Amino acid sequence: MGHLELRPEEYRPAPPPEEIRKRFGIGLVGCGNIARSAHLPAYRDFGYRVLACCDIVAEHAELAARQFGIPKWTTRLEELLEDPDIQVIDLAVHAAQRPPLVEQIARAGKHILSQKPFALSFAEARRMVELCEQAGVTLMINQQARWAPAHRALKVLLERGVLGHLYSVLHLNRSFQDVPGSWFVAMEHFNILDHGIHYIDLSRYYTGLTPLRVKATTTMVPGQAAVSPMIYTILCEYAPEAQVMSTLHFNNIVQGPQLRRYEWFLDGTLGSAAASQTELVVSLKDAPYEKQVFAIQGRWFPDAFGGSMGEMLTALAEGRQPQTSGRDNLNSLKIAYAAIESSRTGRTVELAEIT
Repeated sequence: MGHLELRPEEYRPAPPPEEIRKRFGIGLVGCGNIARSAHLPAYRDFGYRVLACCDIVAEHAELAARQFGIPKWTTRLEELLEDPDIQVIDLAVHAAQRPPLVEQIARAGKHILSQKPFALSFAEARRMVELCEQAGVTLMINQQARWAPAHRALKVLLERGVLGHLYSVLHLNRSFQDVPGSWFVAMEHFNILDHGIHYIDLSRYYTGLTPLRVKATTTMVPGQAAVSPMIYTILCEYAPEAQVMSTLHFNNIVQGPQLRRYEWFLDGTLGSAAASQTELVVSLKDAPYEKQVFAIQGRWFPDAFGGSMGEMLTALAEGRQPQTSGRDNLNSLKIAYAAIESSRTGRTVELAEIT
């Protein structure tokens, strides 16, 4: 096949122009491990202006400020909301804590980049989306997996038409998070709603579509710590004229470390692509005995977090909705909640049922 070019600058997230970075001040709410290991390292590397951080645990806020040179830390959200230099709140708290904070932040007129999953019920998610719309503030859900270099590299191939008409998306994830005492195992439907929402959202990212219905299966595993199944298969069915299907399989309780995997397989009428987090392989129809291998530059953590905040700031500067707006994210949540209902009842669930 002809030599296929795929340059790192095409898929690695990059900061927006300096005038946009200077224009918006950021306040971080929630200074736990994910904020200190992913959000703040990415914001530092991308040159964003984090002006204050807040956590109900003073030690967490103080540690974040000290580690990343943030000018102010506090345990009071009001201090961030009263600061005219802060326009964007990075809301990095657990979903159960989120609704009253979203309401308080929106009423203060601050824009919100919220961690995922956005809500623990679809009705609550829709209510918060409507609340932000009524307040005239921009709400973006931090589905940062879309900006992970390997995921973005696949998207670049699709955007360039390299694979032709995409007709199959397959995700295979074999991992282990069944850790006794962790918050993962205490959260109901964690594997679908919290961790799995990344891959549900990526299926929409690649196909450009939201399915009409889903069928999902799950199972409990003998002796598992988690309160809900840690393995799923989700089949997504689209309108017939779309001529595409997606299959998402996530076994998050694989006991044998040597057989853990993370891969995406995309098949189109002109060729196929497979990607892990570190490598992308392409094989095209017109050269069936050849393949091209690209080493992926950059990482999901923390690079993708810089990309998602960059999208938020750029959308604000351009006066448009961000790619993963709260309104758009309702579609990803519908798939997740339909999958939960399907696994519970054993039936195929129409997304129109999720209201």
